[in-house]
Amino acid sequence: MNYKQRQKMFKDLFSQNEKCDAVLITDSSNIRYLCGFSGSCGYVLVTRNKTYFFTDFRYQEQSEQEVGDNADIIVFKNSLLKTIFTKVKACKIKTLGIERSLSVDMFLTLKDEFDGKIVAVGNHVSSLRRIKEKEELKMLKKAFKIADHAFGELMNEIKVGQTEVEVAALLEYFMKSNGSEMPSFPTIIASGPNSSCPHAQPTNRRIKNGDMVKIDFGAVYKGYHSDMTRTIFVGKATDKFKKIYNIVHKAQTEAIKALKVGAKCNDIDKVARDIIAEAGYGDNFGHGLGHSFGLEVHENPSLSKKCEVEIEPGMTFTVEPGIYLPGWGGIRIEDSFMVDENRLVKLTRTPSAIYEVKP
Repeated sequence: MNYKQRQKMFKDLFSQNEKCDAVLITDSSNIRYLCGFSGSCGYVLVTRNKTYFFTDFRYQEQSEQEVGDNADIIVFKNSLLKTIFTKVKACKIKTLGIERSLSVDMFLTLKDEFDGKIVAVGNHVSSLRRIKEKEELKMLKKAFKIADHAFGELMNEIKVGQTEVEVAALLEYFMKSNGSEMPSFPTIIASGPNSSCPHAQPTNRRIKNGDMVKIDFGAVYKGYHSDMTRTIFVGKATDKFKKIYNIVHKAQTEAIKALKVGAKCNDIDKVARDIIAEAGYGDNFGHGLGHSFGLEVHENPSLSKKCEVEIEPGMTFTVEPGIYLPGWGGIRIEDSFMVDENRLVKLTRTPSAIYEVKP
């Protein structure tokens, strides 16, 4: 990763837009994007001329390995903020930019201690993160490969009588065994009527013959997240399951066809939403069609009614329509893509056809 080039691009953005002398970066994903640090205690001060990385003794060696010469590393011993203020004063900073995600507590401390002007800057790092680089695509492909493999293993192990919690644990074990650092998010396993909740948490409900099981999960590789959903059927799929599944699959297929450079995010969402509405289930698809992903599993822009962003080369998106019927269950199919100049790079390799698992 070319962290110094990223820092330069960020400096250009905040210098032109907010006229700041420096920006304090506190969001962990933005810190990792700008200098490579993956630990839990790190702060970055980006001035117009230099970049400073602050951490404590626990991460001294890790920061030397991950940050290296991409920033001047400063290990504080007593107070983080005093150490930052000392550097701010030495750099003669008069206008300090902060991220909007900064905690209220830290903001109030800054306001009390800093004599200069404090301004909230735009989401400049996030805007840079929208466009994935070649190295980032490699990390994403690996994360999706891990997830695909883990799902395949789960299909050989899932059985009637297992609880949703047990199935989630199995899937996370398979991801870890194949190289995932952690789950992208708390794994969703929702069986039978529980599947009508889009973000259901695994329970001790035991899987039965004749159940649908919604499986939403992701792996993480070198900080990069995958995301995939499949809704399987235990036993022989019923006619109603097939009917709803095919509507969702058609909505997803047509939306994927419309996903291309220059299209607007809300227009892609509308393609899928119209198909589901025409089938009579418009009120049962209440979430957005998809979202971007990378160092976080949910990033901007999103495929939703309100997002009018035009799609650019290098953006990533999930496409995940669903139909949720309380008392019966819910079906969601989710695949993930990177939009290239003239094509879609499909990151999910697991087929989206109906899975029937032997009871």
